Amino acid sequence: MAPGSSALQERVLVLALMSRDGELACDALARAGITAEVVRGIDPLCEAIADGAGAVLVTEESLTAPASQLLLKTLEREPPWSDLPIVVLTTTGQATGLSLRTIRRLGPSANVSFLERPVRTMTLVAAIRTALRARRRQYDVRDYLQMREEVQQALRIAHAEAERSSRAKDEFLAMLAHELRNPLAAIVNGLALLDRVDPQNDLDARARGVIGRQVHHLTRLIDDLLDVSRIMSGKIELERAPVDLARATRQCVEARRPANGGTHQLTVLTDARPFIVEGDSVRLEEIIGNLLDNAVKYSPAGAPIHITLREENGQSVLRIKDYGVGVAPDMLESIFEPFTQITTSLHRAGGGLGLGLAVVRGLVEQHGGRVTAHSAGLGQGTEFIVRLPLSSATSVATDEVRAPAAPPRRIVVVEDHEDAREMLLQLLTLQGHRVEGAGDGRAGLNLIVDSAPDIALIDVGLPELDGYEVARQVRRTMGRRVRLIAVTGYGQSYDRARAEEAGFDLHLTKPVNSRELSQALGAA
Repeated sequence: MAPGSSALQERVLVLALMSRDGELACDALARAGITAEVVRGIDPLCEAIADGAGAVLVTEESLTAPASQLLLKTLEREPPWSDLPIVVLTTTGQATGLSLRTIRRLGPSANVSFLERPVRTMTLVAAIRTALRARRRQYDVRDYLQMREEVQQALRIAHAEAERSSRAKDEFLAMLAHELRNPLAAIVNGLALLDRVDPQNDLDARARGVIGRQVHHLTRLIDDLLDVSRIMSGKIELERAPVDLARATRQCVEARRPANGGTHQLTVLTDARPFIVEGDSVRLEEIIGNLLDNAVKYSPAGAPIHITLREENGQSVLRIKDYGVGVAPDMLESIFEPFTQITTSLHRAGGGLGLGLAVVRGLVEQHGGRVTAHSAGLGQGTEFIVRLPLSSATSVATDEVRAPAAPPRRIVVVEDHEDAREMLLQLLTLQGHRVEGAGDGRAGLNLIVDSAPDIALIDVGLPELDGYEVARQVRRTMGRRVRLIAVTGYGQSYDRARAEEAGFDLHLTKPVNSRELSQALGAA
């Protein structure tokens, strides 16, 4: 039935064996403003029903057994929402028996009503009007169902489009991180190399300090970019364990004092006791570090920054208060949204992407806590308050013992980024290792198989053969005789899982600092 054919949908189809009966009924209905149409036989009736009808008026004698079967098949072909009203004119005194037979013929689900002849015009009109009202409600249901299906289809399309967009965004961010981490790895290894050569003068030391801080800053920007994407898509995985929040806070503060050159006065006030929470130690330090970096970024040189940790109502409450630029009242909530910054001037002395606080809120909420910001206004400083539930645990794991320098190893480096490969080879040589390098996957595979090193440091995104395939073929050829370490710019959880599946013993994300590298080589 074509939508919009309102005239067809409102008409009453009249089937009578005697044409005079049909015409009289049509005339009576027409005088009441109802459109009626006489059909000459059961076949034209069924065709007309398929085109559209508001109701059907038939005489009982026209519903022979063959006619009833044909009508029933026509009704079965109607859509699920349809319940076409059929009004049957019966003969006085025979209504009961004939009506039962008619109902049996049309089936128990048919919408059939009966009028006994002789029927008054008023009664006929009232019955047909009632049938048409019921039919209009059916059309309303049809229109609603059609609209709902269209909305659901649109939502399905939008959801699929959003999924495709999300995957494309994740793939782009992963590729961007990989491309940015390759040069950062070269810079980090170059700095480590310079630190091991001849004694440096003060200017050399200051220059290397600047480079090191900026590399750290770039690395944090990349991590924030990836973290906020994972948090928004619910892909952050926490490795939970008892963590002393007081110790984590002190470590974060101490790590920032040298990098800040002592220009800010960072003061820590906490009770002389552990504040144990259940959480991911790396992510908790990321929360504290981002808030400290934010305080330093928006405070003038030499300004104090107060860090306090107290217990309130079974929660650990960390407060980080600065006396810097402050926040306007209408910005206190929005600063936790991605890409929002306190100042939007072209000067941008603090830099950044406006992601740090969004990462903080996402990680705090995943730990079952809450973060809020308070400020008296612009120029009045800002206080961030993090509330985390205290754990019932009474102790935490001890700090890892610093790994001793790795003994001399035979190492193969497979890395297509020439500067990163060269700096890593030189650094490993200075550390006393025997090293060889290759610039693509196939050459790297041949070098590993031919030289049988103790360790192979392999990038994942290699030409010829990717790093995963190199690892698989090494395992098939050499078993576990070589320790395989993935050193790559792809650092998400599924990258680590994929590396493990391919046969890698360890996954390191670029840029790898000297401590991580020494630990990885020493474990061989």
